[in-house]
Amino acid sequence: MTPFVPIPRGLRPWAAAGVLLAATFAVWMFFFPRFIPTHFAWVVEPRLAQVFIGAGYVFRTFFFLQFILARNWLHVRWTLWGNLAFTGTLLLATLWHADEMNWRFLVAHLWIVFYTFEPITMIFAAPWSDEARHAHLTSGGPILPWFRRFILLFVGVMFLMGALLIINPEWLDLRWAWDLNGFDARIIAAWFMGWAVWAGTIAFAHDWDEVRLAGGLAVLWGVCVCLTLLIFRAEFDFGRAPTKGYAGMAVLFTLGFAFFVWRQEKHRA
Repeated sequence: MTPFVPIPRGLRPWAAAGVLLAATFAVWMFFFPRFIPTHFAWVVEPRLAQVFIGAGYVFRTFFFLQFILARNWLHVRWTLWGNLAFTGTLLLATLWHADEMNWRFLVAHLWIVFYTFEPITMIFAAPWSDEARHAHLTSGGPILPWFRRFILLFVGVMFLMGALLIINPEWLDLRWAWDLNGFDARIIAAWFMGWAVWAGTIAFAHDWDEVRLAGGLAVLWGVCVCLTLLIFRAEFDFGRAPTKGYAGMAVLFTLGFAFFVWRQEKHRA
């Protein structure tokens, strides 16, 4: 019999708020850039920083949506620690650059309230019973050995880039695909730090079905980033080595996750 741990009711309104905010931020970053300096939580610049954050919030929209659509906590349990890494990095960046926030607008206050209480809500609403912590699915089969090796590479690169974006964005500025400032760099780091932990969760999973949604969302995030390379290609300087490296890394990891997700599906128990 398949273990079943219901998703707590308290997570559903939390997820609905997350869907609304993430979708709003994604649309705002992509389609209404002229209102970002005047009404967003801070002045996000340049344009390529906006589109990266927009792509990240497309992923976050579907990230929250799974808590509304899924029924079994074991299918979304993978989200917990990575989401704490993600929101913790965002909150760190916000507090680090509090003097640069547009506090005269409501969005800045919504931003800091949401990213303070989002992780707190998740921690207190998540089920912590022995069954919720120790039960495992057996329907999807083990994680493939080469998938684990690929994830090891991915985790290392994501953590390194995230740490550099937080600690030394000035040094990384000359080695990045667009101009970086400290605030945007530390915000962008949240996606790298979050995925370093989420990918590690995939590698340690007992069964593929426990992290199947994680694999699909990793592909979604990669596709969104790759689409920004195509749609906003006029903004990128592909003659620069950092831009080629950024594009190559995005394509490599997207295709890698897509391939291994396909292989895992082929090897379902």
